[in-house]
Amino acid sequence: MNITQFFIKNNRKLVFVTIFFLCLQIIGTLGVPMLVAQLIDVGIARGDEQSIQSIGLKMLAMALFGALSAIAGSYLSAKLAAKFGFEIRTLIFDKLQTFSMKDADNFGTGSLLTRMTNDVDNIQQMIVLFLQLILPAPIIAVFSLYMTFTYSPTLALVPLVAVVTFGLVVYLLMKKGTPLSLLIQPKMDKIIVTLREFFTGINMIRAFNNQNYEEKRSNKTFSDYADAMIRVNKIFAFITPVAFLLMGVVFSSILWFGGNLVAVGTLQIGIVSAVIEYSLLTLAYLMIAAMVLVMMPRSFASVKRIEEVLNTKDEISDSKQPIQLEENSSVQNLIDLNHVTFSYDQADEPVLENIHFSIPKGKTTAIVGGTGSGKSTVAKLLLRLSDVSQGSILFNGVDIRNVTQEELRAKISYVPQKAFLFSGTIKSNLEMGYPDATREEMDQAAHISQLSSYLSTLEDGYDSFVAQGGTNFSGGQRQRLCIARALIKPADIYIFDDSFSALDYQTDAALRTALKKEMSDKTLLIIAQRLSTIQQADSIIVLDDGKIVGQGTHNQLLKNNQTYQEFARSQGMITEGVQL
Repeated sequence: MNITQFFIKNNRKLVFVTIFFLCLQIIGTLGVPMLVAQLIDVGIARGDEQSIQSIGLKMLAMALFGALSAIAGSYLSAKLAAKFGFEIRTLIFDKLQTFSMKDADNFGTGSLLTRMTNDVDNIQQMIVLFLQLILPAPIIAVFSLYMTFTYSPTLALVPLVAVVTFGLVVYLLMKKGTPLSLLIQPKMDKIIVTLREFFTGINMIRAFNNQNYEEKRSNKTFSDYADAMIRVNKIFAFITPVAFLLMGVVFSSILWFGGNLVAVGTLQIGIVSAVIEYSLLTLAYLMIAAMVLVMMPRSFASVKRIEEVLNTKDEISDSKQPIQLEENSSVQNLIDLNHVTFSYDQADEPVLENIHFSIPKGKTTAIVGGTGSGKSTVAKLLLRLSDVSQGSILFNGVDIRNVTQEELRAKISYVPQKAFLFSGTIKSNLEMGYPDATREEMDQAAHISQLSSYLSTLEDGYDSFVAQGGTNFSGGQRQRLCIARALIKPADIYIFDDSFSALDYQTDAALRTALKKEMSDKTLLIIAQRLSTIQQADSIIVLDDGKIVGQGTHNQLLKNNQTYQEFARSQGMITEGVQL
């Protein structure tokens, strides 16, 4: 997608009206020097008071016309830039919703933040500056040179040589400075990443007394960015002095040559005055445009970076002819994983290999395994945050790749491994699971998740403030809030991805008892490392190194599965040497 063409196509009328008023502004700017020449040659030179008054009123009208056009042009330029920011950020936001985990990781959170904020801001600023300062410059230059040539071909050579010289200088500086400018935005990415790590990990930095190291690391990132900016600014610092030098040379040259022509009677003094004004006006606009051109390479880089995101081919896409998920009473299993293998690109070993099991309707299925066994990957595959490399996953007998992602995820309620809350209130976080939830449904979810007793201690209850990430709550409180948010959502299956790890054993036991009592008819998938969390499950799948090494009930696995027995011993559920 070319975002420039896309935006212009969608906002043709606004672009046309903006350029129209900017053209009127240029007409107003260029009309004054012409009237000045008439005022001097027709009014002042002849002593015609009536002509002086008439031309003076025309000059006032032209100035007002130009000012009003400039106001309208400035307003429309700002509106155009604001509209661009809104539409492009919306496109990026929508695109990010289609990203798989791999797509997001390829860019990185810091880079995506910079692209959506700083890069869009760069382009917005460039739109305003381009319309206000760059676009008028060549128009004014061409018209001014034309008017000068009509007055005096001889004098026209002076501003023409100056414009060509200035253009050559700007071209050489841009050629040298543009590659350096293109390196600035990636350095901004590093600054964002460094700052995010600093703010989110500030307690850890203090705990390890690591302030000096972090300060050095942050300062290096800042100095790299500053050095790049200084190198670019050193190159473009020549533009202004060169422009002022040319202005002085042009001014003195026109006075010299123009004065001689006036002296011999071949040119009027008003014409010389108009030529001076046109020439200085041209160089002034070109100088300002050249100063703004310094930002152009960064803006072009920002455009490319945004287009990289928008043009990323979706790793996970919906079928062109999706199938609707409907209740199928003839299918006993809600979900079937048929010989599923999943591996990351360029990985030596698959994360999951030939996984084959079913999740029956209305039953509790558990997955247990050590760190890196692939158990959380199962949840992400069910949600289609990644797609299987081999095999298939069926939901009510339908391959989930043939169902839209929106419909699939509407059927699933998920509690992530890392409890995360959004800034707002407890109520707004719960309503994220189900916007139409009633107070009774909230109370029910809070009761099951063992949140009721804590809510009763809060003065504002459900309206209590939640900081970004839920940092004003403990780990266990965040997990219970995330569990309540998932329970409040009407779904076909509830997935708990190691969601009880931050709970104490008493709360964990109470929550499991409440789940069994209140949601006995629901389909649950519990992923855990703690065996006490899943020992009452109807079926337990044991994963080790991406493979299924056991399946059965808690008692069956304790008797027959060596891997499960090792988990039990490590957690003190059985003692060493006990025969089962």
